[in-house]
Amino acid sequence: MHKLWRLIEIGLLLLVGFGLATLAGILLYDAPERDDYAAIVVLSHGALPDGSLTAQSEARTRAGIALYETGIAPRLVMSGGQGTTDPESKAALMAALARSEGVPDEALLAEGGSHSTLQNALYTARLAPDLLEAPILLVTHRYHGARSIASFWWAGFEDIHFAAADPEEIIWPGAEWEPIKWAGNVLRAAGYSIASGIGLEGPQLDTVLN
Repeated sequence: MHKLWRLIEIGLLLLVGFGLATLAGILLYDAPERDDYAAIVVLSHGALPDGSLTAQSEARTRAGIALYETGIAPRLVMSGGQGTTDPESKAALMAALARSEGVPDEALLAEGGSHSTLQNALYTARLAPDLLEAPILLVTHRYHGARSIASFWWAGFEDIHFAAADPEEIIWPGAEWEPIKWAGNVLRAAGYSIASGIGLEGPQLDTVLN
């Protein structure tokens, strides 16, 4: 029983730590200052059955488009898979919005297989391995920023920067789940890394990261 309570205490401490990391990412956000990123990577939030993006997905996409239009990066990468009720992958819907705003096809990449932040990172690495050592700019909401940076670092990206889709008016809905999602990320990433380290690979292993 003592060991069980000890594990519970450790779990609670970790959740508190993850919560503080999320809060720090929200409150201590600084806008990016570089002007020479290799790519802007926009992480999806969700889509609706009618083919429209959720408010958060649209905000992230428009933030990525606005950053691209400043000329700070030559490529815009949209990342997000197709849910059971989605007519297309979220990446395809985001890319369509970018095209409608004048972003040329040659500047767009769509990573449409991911269903989690860890998969956003891993599948983007597979789609564009040349970005692993280059400076990239992640675009998502503040509450999701710290976990996104950690996920892309785990996937092998070395020079990661962050631009918030809510740079001035903070969006809080979603932040309450971040400590739990952090814990899930740590467990799934550790399991994947161990399995990969002993030679396992393939689509079935990727589902560990869902």
